Amino acid sequence: MVFITGSILFVVIILLAQISLKTNISADWTANSRNTLSDTTIELLSQIKDDITIQVFISTDNDYRVALEEHLSRYKKVNDHLNIEYINPDFSPDLVRQHNIQQQGEMVVSHESQQTHVFDLSEQSLSNALISVSRNKEQWLVFIEGHGERSPFNQANVNLSSWADELQRKGFRLQGLNLVEHSQIPNNASAVIIASSERTWLDGEIAIIKEYIDQGGHLLLLADPNTHHTLSAITEHLGIEFIDGTIIDPNAELLGINDPRFTLVNDYANHPISQATSTVTLFPQALALEAINNSVDSDWDTLSLLNTQENTWSKSTETIEESLTDYSFEQGVDTQGPLSIGQLLTRVRENKDQQQRIAILGDSDFVSNSYIGNAANLELGVALINWLAGDDELIVIPVKTTFDNRLDLSSTQSLIIGLGFLLVLPFLLLLMGFIIWRKRRHR
Repeated sequence: MVFITGSILFVVIILLAQISLKTNISADWTANSRNTLSDTTIELLSQIKDDITIQVFISTDNDYRVALEEHLSRYKKVNDHLNIEYINPDFSPDLVRQHNIQQQGEMVVSHESQQTHVFDLSEQSLSNALISVSRNKEQWLVFIEGHGERSPFNQANVNLSSWADELQRKGFRLQGLNLVEHSQIPNNASAVIIASSERTWLDGEIAIIKEYIDQGGHLLLLADPNTHHTLSAITEHLGIEFIDGTIIDPNAELLGINDPRFTLVNDYANHPISQATSTVTLFPQALALEAINNSVDSDWDTLSLLNTQENTWSKSTETIEESLTDYSFEQGVDTQGPLSIGQLLTRVRENKDQQQRIAILGDSDFVSNSYIGNAANLELGVALINWLAGDDELIVIPVKTTFDNRLDLSSTQSLIIGLGFLLVLPFLLLLMGFIIWRKRRHR
């Protein structure tokens, strides 16, 4: 009987050993899932069908190498199309010079003619590099200048450098263009961006943009209250009309915002851009717009992407003032919600297979340096550009964020904790020992 039991136990141990060799089950309980890939990255890797090469320049005995190999192995397990090569820079000086390698652990991610460098071990950096080289072609974004537009190259709060930095990490290239100095939009432009012009355009400049649209160009137009009239000739050409005024949204108090001119949007159209926007978006001093071109002869399909709640309204410019604190609705003067803040226009031109795409939004503050970090503004800003550039498979991949797991203590709290470990805890241990000693002595 003992022999049979021992034999069964031996067989069970052998079977468990075989299962353990063929099965890998793990769980990551860290706050930021530091030891596993995020759903965002896994979704990205599942979409990669072509071979991508990752050249890792690191010495064999470098302390950083073990962590780097472990990190890259997680990517390799998800997608076999990643070819990872470890190169010792001490024995490959030609490759180091060819790729201009600056440090140990630097990675060169390549796909066909696309190439980018990764300098740190973060998941977001490597995932952004994979997105960058996965693009079908080199994507150039042209930002119109010369009329007081918000600039992607300036770090002031009203400008767009934070948004621009994220777009560059995603593989886009940026170019400023003054239509007075250069009267032609580059042929390699993936999209033209007009970020809230403050000054009136010349007729010749408007004609250039209209011609660009008529030839099938992609456009993102951002407007603001009080300055939208500078772009009315372009929007009317597209069959879009702005509702004069500023949107008032009492729902802003839900986020602790006392100014009702901040508009919250959580009503999105059923669209890939919306799928990449995980939560509400915040629009400071937004402008409503509507499609007016309902003619059966129009070849544009319009979709209201961003919609306000029913209890919002557009406050007429004639009655709103900077010092005004009473934003109550005035019947016959103001426009009752729900209102549209963003319209998408698409069409397929004759003899062209590619869909032409245009997005018009009644706010440019949401991607400014001051507000792009709020809610899902960054996700929306990146998704809009991916859609305009035609990278549909990359639209639904949101920007990855991590939880802040730092513990910040004041000097008083630090002192209390320190005294607790140095004095209170030892005293309690001595007290417990004394009590135990006393009890044993009186037995």
